[in-house]
Amino acid sequence: MKSLYPSTASAQATFFVPNKFSLFGTILLTALFLSLILSLFLLLASYGRQRSKWKGYLHLSVFLFLFILLSVLAEAFSKMEEGLEYKAWLPLPVWLLWSIVFAADFLTIWEFAELRRMEKKTLSRDSIKQALDMLPGGICYFTPSGSVKLCNRQMDALFHTISRSDLQTLAELQDALSDCDAGGGVTRLSKERQTYLFPDGKVWRYRQNEMKTADGTLYTEAIFSDVTELYHKNLELKEQIRRLNAISRELKWLSDNALILAREKEVLSARTKLHDDMGAGLIAIRHILDHSGTEKTENAMNLFRQAVSAIKYDNACPQGRSELDEFLHDAGTIGITVNLSGDLPEQEELRRVVILAMRECLTNSVRHAGATSLYITAEKKRDCFSVRITNDGRPPDTEVVPRGGLRNLYRHVLDLGGTMEIQSRPDFALTVHLPVTGEEME
Repeated sequence: MKSLYPSTASAQATFFVPNKFSLFGTILLTALFLSLILSLFLLLASYGRQRSKWKGYLHLSVFLFLFILLSVLAEAFSKMEEGLEYKAWLPLPVWLLWSIVFAADFLTIWEFAELRRMEKKTLSRDSIKQALDMLPGGICYFTPSGSVKLCNRQMDALFHTISRSDLQTLAELQDALSDCDAGGGVTRLSKERQTYLFPDGKVWRYRQNEMKTADGTLYTEAIFSDVTELYHKNLELKEQIRRLNAISRELKWLSDNALILAREKEVLSARTKLHDDMGAGLIAIRHILDHSGTEKTENAMNLFRQAVSAIKYDNACPQGRSELDEFLHDAGTIGITVNLSGDLPEQEELRRVVILAMRECLTNSVRHAGATSLYITAEKKRDCFSVRITNDGRPPDTEVVPRGGLRNLYRHVLDLGGTMEIQSRPDFALTVHLPVTGEEME
């Protein structure tokens, strides 16, 4: 019986040892098998994507090495059931086998991460589609036959809003845009600019271009651009233009009133001169009564005749006269002879400015030059009207600088797009050039 006991203990030891190694062997084989599967995925994922061939050879070598190691190790562990140690088939310690498994897994995971980084830096069909989907505008490419080749999400959404269907061909898109006014929500704002107002308040502009590839294939590019901000800015600009036109009409009204006021001022100045002449005439009558028959009497009579002539001119002018007649009447009232050569323009604005220039020269010639005659030359060309005004009075003592009435006249000339020239030497001369538009050019 004693001889049987040791053999039983030996059998028990033999029973537990294989189970212990069988558990570790199963874990090791499972880890090695998973490493092999991971290496296979890496080999398939990196096919055609590696920039260098040696990495492809490395992946293939790792896969083959793991496959051979797994086969040998599985055979070695299967022999343990026959009472043999696995080292008889694979003379490697367990820690080295685990190191190989961990190294292979680390290398595989590292290469997967490298492939992922390469995919982010490399253009592909998916990356192009993702980039198009990120664009704020709608874009679509059609083949020569008119079918959709590439279309982003924004274009799909816009077309679905217009036609309540999915975009399939270029003809469908063109028909939907031409009939959008008959539908519900989308309104065509401009046929020439091809702008459309959508129900959400956004405004989109449609453009269509033809593109030819390197191989000669002709594709059609359809683009919707968001011009909502530009549309609202345009509306604001139109409103500002409307307000500016209203202000311009008001300024024109004020300018016309300024012309009337300037004319009335000149008339008042002329009547003031008439009043002074009448006063001088009365003084002359008194002087005649006191000193009859002398040279001073003759001078006084001349002043009296001028006063009588002024009264005659003032009473002889009829009512309802034109601006030119009023000017000639006022000139005769203050004793100035007007020599007019040529015809004044028919356009009312040009005519007013010309007569304003004539009145300004009339006043200045009497006030500063002591003139008795005014010479006016009017000439009309195809696109320009010019008037030149001189007098027979004294030339200016200094260079004439526009002030007062001349400055006001210059502003009116500029408003009409004209020019004004002042000559001081040898004699005073004022020349005004005004552009002719509309019927004046005929």
